[in-house]
Amino acid sequence: MRDTREMRNKANEVTDKDEILQILDNCERCRLGFSDGGVPYVIPINYGFTFGSDGELTLFFHCAREGRKIDIIKKNPVVCFEIDCDYRMNPHSNPGKFAIKYESLIGSGTIEIVEDFQEKRMILGNMIRKFRKYNPLYHPTPWTDDRINEVAIMKLVLDEYKAKRVFHL
Repeated sequence: MRDTREMRNKANEVTDKDEILQILDNCERCRLGFSDGGVPYVIPINYGFTFGSDGELTLFFHCAREGRKIDIIKKNPVVCFEIDCDYRMNPHSNPGKFAIKYESLIGSGTIEIVEDFQEKRMILGNMIRKFRKYNPLYHPTPWTDDRINEVAIMKLVLDEYKAKRVFHL
């Protein structure tokens, strides 16, 4: 994994794998940033993830098989992402210096469309487990072969990422 820049406030950086996993589990959506001919395009999207023993983090997304993001990926698969959650502001903080608490993960990598049917099935199962955490009563319609073929699965293998936790309240 390429690590191109140090975090300015190292006290807020999270480097422990288990803590990064906790942030990924706590947060609900990701913002993907694309470059469409030099014009930025950002979308909010649900995600799943795997974290290899070697520290390789991979994010997964599902969407329609056609549309702007699919068109952009075919031209330029290099993307950035941002995930954040648990924002709280201290209402008594100095107006010139807001006190907040949050967790985040940012980074970049190369995104690809997954074509292998079995890999798509596995990724969708991974994502459903994450979604169930937010709604234990959620019982998805079974992923039939036809339904799996109807969706596009995107896999983002990260070149770099940084995790951050700020507790100033």
